[in-house]
Amino acid sequence: MLAFGGRLAHNAAMDKLHFDQTDYSVVVKNRANPPNPWRWEIYRAGRSSPIEQSSVYFETMAMANRAGKEALKRLLEKLCV
Repeated sequence: MLAFGGRLAHNAAMDKLHFDQTDYSVVVKNRANPPNPWRWEIYRAGRSSPIEQSSVYFETMAMANRAGKEALKRLLEKLCV
């Protein structure tokens, strides 16, 4: 943290030191009726609602899981930049 005029400001480099990729996970849930009931959701530790979710539904849990893991990978790349 840096102080400016008695106020604290975030330092981006310091925030990255506290970033933990294991705080993020993909969960696949059955949220609709067949034939495409599955969607992926990304959660961050300590939060009860997803921070991101698929806009489309998938036919199988495996398809949703695969797409969710790709989405998580992209999210973590953005957060680490």
